[in-house]
Amino acid sequence: MGNENLEESKGLDFKIYFVMDDIKFHPASLPAIVFSPVEDSWNDFRYKCRYKYLITFGDHRENIEGQVFLGFLSVDKNIDDSGRISLESNMVEAHELPPFFTLQGGMESYRHFVREHGAKDSELFLLALNDLVASRRVAKRSKLVEEAMKTDVFSLAFMRDSERFFAFHNADSVLDGLEREDFSRISTNLSLTYEIAGYHEHHHLDLKFDTDSILPKRISVLIGRNGLGKSQALYNIVRSLIKGDGLFSDHELGRPMISRLLAIATPGETVNTFPPERANKRIKYRRLILNRGARSKPSRGFCDLCVQLVRSEEFIGEHDRWELFKESVKFFPKIENVVIPLSKAVSVQAGHVIKDKGKHYVPLLKLDQGGEQANLEVLGAVISNANPMLYIDGDVFPLSSGQLAFIKFVVQACLFVENGTLVLLDEPETHLHPNFVSSFVRVLDRLLKLSGSISIIATHSAYFVREVTRTQVLVFKEGEGGQLNIQNPRLKTFGADVGAISYFVFEDEITNALVEDILEQFPESLESRRSLLKELDEELSADVVMYLRRKLNMEEKSEGN
Repeated sequence: MGNENLEESKGLDFKIYFVMDDIKFHPASLPAIVFSPVEDSWNDFRYKCRYKYLITFGDHRENIEGQVFLGFLSVDKNIDDSGRISLESNMVEAHELPPFFTLQGGMESYRHFVREHGAKDSELFLLALNDLVASRRVAKRSKLVEEAMKTDVFSLAFMRDSERFFAFHNADSVLDGLEREDFSRISTNLSLTYEIAGYHEHHHLDLKFDTDSILPKRISVLIGRNGLGKSQALYNIVRSLIKGDGLFSDHELGRPMISRLLAIATPGETVNTFPPERANKRIKYRRLILNRGARSKPSRGFCDLCVQLVRSEEFIGEHDRWELFKESVKFFPKIENVVIPLSKAVSVQAGHVIKDKGKHYVPLLKLDQGGEQANLEVLGAVISNANPMLYIDGDVFPLSSGQLAFIKFVVQACLFVENGTLVLLDEPETHLHPNFVSSFVRVLDRLLKLSGSISIIATHSAYFVREVTRTQVLVFKEGEGGQLNIQNPRLKTFGADVGAISYFVFEDEITNALVEDILEQFPESLESRRSLLKELDEELSADVVMYLRRKLNMEEKSEGN
C-alpha cells in the first residue's frame, strides 16, 4: 500500500489478537492484527520471541504479513517462562495481556517495509505493531520504550543479536524514507585488548575511523613483521564479537555498534586466522575465501555467488546490489570479456549466450539479461563451483590468481555487506598484483562509504599503507625488552613512496639481512670506507645505501669516542 492510502489508513482502529494457530483463526472484527508464535526451537537465553503477524483490513487492500520479535512488559498466566504466549484457548485479545512491544529483524527488514508501504504508512503500521524503532519517534510512546528497555527479554533476547541491536539504534532514519537513511552511525572509536604467546603484557590497539571523510578513513591498516600479532588481532576481534566478552569495545558505548562481520582472506590464511562459522546468535558472521578454492561449499563458489547476487532483492541503501557490483568492476581490465561457464545450452532465444567448441558461456555483466525464461535457464545452468574465464577472439583463458581474487572480493562484498558491517581482511596482497591494490582499496572504500561500514586490513604490503592516511595505519614494532609498540607512523603515508614506507616500517628487519655480510668486509680506515661506499652507490638501492651510511656513521662515532 502506497502513500495515497495514508488518509484512509489514519482512521483505522486495529483490533489486536494473539492466537496459537493463525490458520484456524478468523478475526471477528476488522481491521485487525493477528500475532501467532513461530513454532521452532530457536531461543535466546531461553526466550522465544519470534512471532508471525497478519495485518488484515477486510476491504480492497491486500493483507500485510511478516515476522517480528515480540516481548511483553511483564508476565501473567497466559505467558510462560520463555516469554511466549501459552493460551488455554486458541485466542486472546491484546488488552487481556500485558503490554507488548516488537522489533523487526534488522536494517533490511525496515527498508523492505518502507519499500513496500511507503515511509508514512510504514510508520503508521509499525506503530500499530508497537514497534520500538517507530515508537521512539513519538513522545507519547516514550514510556512504552523506556519500560521495554528495562525488561530481561529486551536486554537478553532482543539485543543479543548485533543486527537487531544496530537496527534499534539506527533504523529510525529509514522511516524518513530510504533516501534519508543515515550511514554514519557505526562505531568509529574502537579498541582491542588481547594477548599472544611470548609476550608478558597484553597487546592493546586503538582504531579510529571517519565515515564522512573524503579520504579513505573508513579503513585501518595493521602492518609489521611476522609474529607480532597482526593476524591474532583480527582473530581476537572475531572471537570477541562472537562471545561478547568486551575485549573489543567502543570507547563511548561499550558494545560496538556493528551489525555484521565479514572475514575475508586467501584459503590458507582464512583457516589459520579466522574462527570457523558456527551457529551463532550474537552476530551474523561470514568467513569468506578470496581466491580460487577447490573445496569451497557449492553455495560459496564464485558463479553461484554471482547468481545469488543477481537474484538478491536486497539493497544497500537505495542501491541494488547487482547494479552496485557492475558499477564496482567497470574498471576491471577487459571486464566485458569475462564470462561464466554454463552446464548446458539454453532452449530459447538468448543472443547474449556464447557457444564455443561445444561449450556455452554467458558474459558476467549480462548475467541478468534475456527474457524471463532465457534468464531463468541461464541462471539454472551456471556451474556453481566454476571460476570466471576470459573469452577473447574465440579462445577461453583462465583468470590469473590476482584477477580472480579481485573480482571475487567485489562480488562477495556486494552480496554480504550491510549498513554497519565490519570487514576484516588478512593479507589480501597474497594473490594481488601491486597494480591491483589501488583499485582494490578504491572499490572497498566506495562500498564502505555507501553502506556505512568500516574495514581493518592486516598486511605486509606497503602498497596498502600508501592508500590510507597515517592516522589509519598502526605499525607493529618490537621494542627493547621484548615489548611491543603499536602506534601511528610519523611518516605521511597517503600517496607516499613505497620504498620510504617499507624502510620506515621494517627498517633493519629487511635491510640488515641483505647487507650484514657486506658490512663485515668493509675496510677499517674511514677514507677507504668512503671510497668503497661511493663505488657501491652505483650498484645498490637508495634504501640500502642509506642503511650502510647510518651503520658506518655509528661505527665512526664509536671509534671517535
